[in-house]
Amino acid sequence: MSRFEKIIGYGAVKEELSMALDAMLDPEKYKKLGVKLPSGILLNGVPGVGKTLFAKEFIAESGRRAYTIRKSKPDGAFVDYIRETFNEAAKNAPSIIFLDDMDKFANEDCYHPDAEEYVAVQACIDDVKDKDVFVFATTNSLRDLPESLKRNGRFDWIFTLDVPKHEDAEEIIAYFLKGKSVDENIDVTELSRFARGYSCASLEKVVNDAGLHAAFEGRNLISQNDLIQSTLRTFYGMKTDKSPVPEKVQRQVAVHEAGHTVIAEILSPGVVDFASICCHKNSEAGGYTCYHVEDEDEHSFVTMENRIMMTLGGKAATEIISGETDLGSESDMRKAFDSVRRLIDNYTSYDFDSWEHGDKTAQSVYESIDRATSVEVSRYYKKVKQLLIQNRKFLDAVIEKLYEKKTISYKDLKELSAERKIA
Repeated sequence: MSRFEKIIGYGAVKEELSMALDAMLDPEKYKKLGVKLPSGILLNGVPGVGKTLFAKEFIAESGRRAYTIRKSKPDGAFVDYIRETFNEAAKNAPSIIFLDDMDKFANEDCYHPDAEEYVAVQACIDDVKDKDVFVFATTNSLRDLPESLKRNGRFDWIFTLDVPKHEDAEEIIAYFLKGKSVDENIDVTELSRFARGYSCASLEKVVNDAGLHAAFEGRNLISQNDLIQSTLRTFYGMKTDKSPVPEKVQRQVAVHEAGHTVIAEILSPGVVDFASICCHKNSEAGGYTCYHVEDEDEHSFVTMENRIMMTLGGKAATEIISGETDLGSESDMRKAFDSVRRLIDNYTSYDFDSWEHGDKTAQSVYESIDRATSVEVSRYYKKVKQLLIQNRKFLDAVIEKLYEKKTISYKDLKELSAERKIA
């Protein structure tokens, strides 16, 4: 078994860690080139992405004696424990010290980088620099660590583990489904799009939660719907409520979410992961439309414009279908105005006379920004209504499908759009 094979995904990080391990296990190969061997690695990432698992695998592969430090003592005693552990590791070199969740070592925030715990770690790393003690640390937040601790010479390599994407997420879901009684029609690709942007630990919880509900309801197999409902409960706050939601409310939510969905599909086909109207009294959300943007398009002007129009789609659909003002669009309107204001002010996308430039900015500039924002939001809104009217058949079909199924995925939308040519 190759190094880190137990861990799914993160190919680039695996390659870098494998090189660090190789340098540790065969140092002469590197010393012949006159290069300095790495002495410290810091893994950053949100909780649940596998930082500790990487550390354990790295330590196991190294074959070195390992010492783990995590915040488990009062402040004063903890500082002494840090020093004692480093001293012990130096006496038993070659060794590895694992600093687990280092951002939790000190109670102070990022504006107090001189916390005694961090000062102790820095001093100890410097003291063992020439004693063949490797330091492997993890953190949930790089910004909470002092810059002096993160510099080269203390941590030569710093890597960030992102939440799993695309094929990695599919593989992780498939892994957690192993050993469980599941329906033969499970579609991990569809599930990965419902769970986009969440950690490995969260994906494991989704699978387990789906199994618990299936067993409670007396079924022998975990179904695709069990897993989808589990993602909605876990990630989107849509909990099962025995109190029925009035049909009129369900249809209103279906119209609103269909507006978001249709505009998204018109502007960027395939961008919608799913839409749901699982509105319950125990949940703040009446519905949710989830769409994604590929990494290479994330910061483009077209993407920002599309997001603004997607945001306005719910309000526009409601007014087209019912002729009434959408009272559920307050949050959407706030987002749209904020986004347009950024285009006008931060990026000067339309002209330079509406740029706010600090204390010397004239009041007339602020007034110009407000006027320009209103004009642009109105322009986008008119365009959105026009697109929905031109694609009324598609809008109606999405509304009915949402109302019928309560939750639809990109697969449903693909079928609906194939049946109706989008203008």
